[in-house]
Amino acid sequence: MSSQQILPSETIIQRYDSSLTGKTILITGVSGDSIAGELAFQLSAAAPHLLILSARAEERVTPVVEKIKSVAPNVNTRFLKMDLGDTSSIRKAVDTLHDIPKIDHLACVAGVMVPPYGTTKDGFEMQFGVNYLANLLLVKLLLPKVRAAGPDFSAARSGKVDFEDVGFGEGKTYDPLVAYNQSNAARVMFVKSLAGKLRDQGIRVFSIDPGAVLSGLQRHFTPDFQEMVAGLTASGGLVDLDGRPIEMPPWTTKSEGAATIDPTIQGHNGAFLHDNAVVDGELNSHILNHDNQMKLWERSKQMLHEPFAV
Repeated sequence: MSSQQILPSETIIQRYDSSLTGKTILITGVSGDSIAGELAFQLSAAAPHLLILSARAEERVTPVVEKIKSVAPNVNTRFLKMDLGDTSSIRKAVDTLHDIPKIDHLACVAGVMVPPYGTTKDGFEMQFGVNYLANLLLVKLLLPKVRAAGPDFSAARSGKVDFEDVGFGEGKTYDPLVAYNQSNAARVMFVKSLAGKLRDQGIRVFSIDPGAVLSGLQRHFTPDFQEMVAGLTASGGLVDLDGRPIEMPPWTTKSEGAATIDPTIQGHNGAFLHDNAVVDGELNSHILNHDNQMKLWERSKQMLHEPFAV
């Protein structure tokens, strides 16, 4: 799959709804103004058995549930309280799912983008902690339920992981955009590693760039930040780590952002996806370096004090 095409998620669901019928799907970062919220709403049209909708507070999920019930009253929904900035909250959330025997699809959509410097409850730089380490821990803890389901399961382009200082000198050298790119590069590298380890288990994992989607993710965009990005765009100064130019994507809807979760990519385990296409060729050499992927895997286990033998 190589031809990129921006499609609304309604189109994807109409084509492949039968593969989602009766499934249990967990989605993080659900709210009325998020890609995750739009994804949950669109997936409800496929008649899944259960949509587990995760957020820090239930009031963020309520508008999405009401919207789902208005068009698909027979679809079961369940709120999962979880703060990705606190590993103890992640563990508690997973413990509450003891009655859920299997999870067919896990969509880790939640994240933060270019906030002022801050740390998670565990002391990790906020974007690295929330966008990457939290998702690693969640995947690790839920993997038994994903296994039980059986087989069938662009910021990154300019990002790299600074193994010597992932926390930006406790904020002294913090650059919000560099930190955001680092967290997304780490997510892609983690997926590459995990896909290789799960290759023989029939479980598929993907990393996804939803594109430039107007959502609550932009709440930390200051006028200075927007001016800086506009300047880089106008000067053609956006390049990846290998010097290749990066074009700023057009703004798209939440429905188009959610559409990249597409069953047609099932034969490309571990792939990086954008605009409904496999685009591993867009990834820089730092991300694709196997040694870097393994180094990140080991460093992450050390940071979380969490063994992860797959």
